[in-house]
Amino acid sequence: MIVSEAGVITEICTAEQVPATMARQRFEGEVWAAAPVLAHAHLESFDAPSESWRRNSFALWVEDLLTWRLHAERLTSSASALLSLEELERNGCGLVLSHVAERGAEGETRKALPEVLPFTEVFAPDADSFSAELLEKAKQNGGIALHAPYSVAPEVARQVFTAMQGHGLVSIHLGEHEEERAYLVDGAGPMADLLARRERPMVGGQWTSPVDWLRAMGGMREGVLAVHGGNLTAAEIQEMEGAGVAMVFCPGTHLYFDRPPTAYAQPGVTLPALGCDSRASNAVLDPLREVALAHQSMPGHGAQAWWGALTVRGAGALQRQDLGSLDPGKLARPLRVSQIPEAAHGNAQAFCEFLCSGIDLKREVSSFPTC
Repeated sequence: MIVSEAGVITEICTAEQVPATMARQRFEGEVWAAAPVLAHAHLESFDAPSESWRRNSFALWVEDLLTWRLHAERLTSSASALLSLEELERNGCGLVLSHVAERGAEGETRKALPEVLPFTEVFAPDADSFSAELLEKAKQNGGIALHAPYSVAPEVARQVFTAMQGHGLVSIHLGEHEEERAYLVDGAGPMADLLARRERPMVGGQWTSPVDWLRAMGGMREGVLAVHGGNLTAAEIQEMEGAGVAMVFCPGTHLYFDRPPTAYAQPGVTLPALGCDSRASNAVLDPLREVALAHQSMPGHGAQAWWGALTVRGAGALQRQDLGSLDPGKLARPLRVSQIPEAAHGNAQAFCEFLCSGIDLKREVSSFPTC
């Protein structure tokens, strides 16, 4: 691989084809692949005691999370973000999009990989709790995150989707669980009860589905990322994909809540990009664990397809055409893996199957040139 001084791959070739005048580095025994791209995460809550929280109801889990945030002695958001990024670095992540729910969790001061796209997360149950100044900052930053349909007032959601069109990405948790659907369709269920207990405005009961809500808000378009989607039907996912919405699935969080199988496994459904959510709903922040869990729960698509979801699909969802593969014109940001069986050297299918096997590997992500 020949890399320019700007760190861009200019040519893929054998060692013998590299001009003698060029500086060389050798990495014996390693297999390289494009660095994983996680299209969703939260860097806060690294020290969350999530194993003890209630998981049979999402609303009860939210209450446990909020109680812990308000009353526990815990890491600062900046310290949590640092530990989250250190874990992602150890586990070979090349880039991660983060919903920033707490100030200080941006992780921007850390210069090592993974690269971070920190999107401020909007929690605005009424219009008065939203500042339009956030939109100007979001345009400069390349994107913004809405929390969810039940926690963002419709007028705020419409304003964000309209203002950000052509100016950056909008990421939102959508179609995650049955409690969200029940609230949007009937204005009832555990989410409605939670909002009532917390004296939040109630706007549920106006839509036929999460997709109907997104359509009404002006979010059925390119540049929108719908995160989770585990409660969506195959037809709903296909409708969103057809409109240009990028789907993002977090297998570790789906496992944490022990949720039913998703429609992503069904024929004709495009595989989503992958995310890891946070330590508040996941055992570890590890892109290879996410792809392994996705493949184990939905093996019909094959390991290579799921590896593409973690790399090419993730880069496409984030509109980062400079990532996703190790081809000429892309950034030289490889995942370097050792301890790979000989059969997987030079065999893409065997390599992807090994990476999706869940075996603990020695891996490192690098950005070149380094000499």
